[in-house]
Parts: sequence; C-alpha cells; structure tokens
Amino acid sequence: MTQYYVKLRYYPGDSLEEIKDEDLKKFEKEFGVCISYQKIENRELKDGLLMEETLGKSLEDISQEVITISSDKEDNFSNCLIALYKQYRSPRTVYSFLGSNDAGQRIAKKLMNTYGGW
Repeated sequence: MTQYYVKLRYYPGDSLEEIKDEDLKKFEKEFGVCISYQKIENRELKDGLLMEETLGKSLEDISQEVITISSDKEDNFSNCLIALYKQYRSPRTVYSFLGSNDAGQRIAKKLMNTYGGW
C-alpha cells in the first residue's frame, strides 16, 4: 500500500490567511488524514521591520509554517490538499515540498496547478 506524505512549507506572507490549529484539526477529521503543524519564527524586529538573516542557515531553521499531511488513501490525501489550497493557497517556493515523499509531492504539485490559488 502506498503512503502519501507531503510537507507544505509556507514562508512569511505566503498563506492567504493565518494558519490555525483548529482548522487543521477539522481537515484532519473531515478527510481521515494525519496532519501536524509546526511554526518556526526566527525573525527579529530591526528598525521597525521584521527581518531574518537566512544565509548560512539550514532550511529547517528559517521562519516558516510547516503543515505535514500523510495518508494511505490517495483520494483522502488529494481532497485534503485541495481544501488546504483553497483556504491557504499552495506554497510558492521551490523548497515548498522539501521533505515530502515522491508519491505525496507528485500529487501536491499536480493539484497546485489547478487549486493552488496562484
């Protein structure tokens, strides 16, 4: 049985609205998938602006919000991604899916062209 696993990496300003735990729990229950969420915040206020030095940092240490979705059911996985894309839009950088498996990344990329909100 194929396992679908994707990490959606949203960098500051990427998502259409604030990502909320309660919304993710609703999607998890509705679509029968596993969802985890991590917010990494390393920006500092300098001269009235939130800034971050990213040069020389690993991807995992840069400010971002990571939604991880996994399922062994392709339809559930796809439908959850569509709902997430409609609410938050798809992530937008070349690193957006880093850490995903091939099966999950393939579906996430395919759906972003139709439902990604870009």
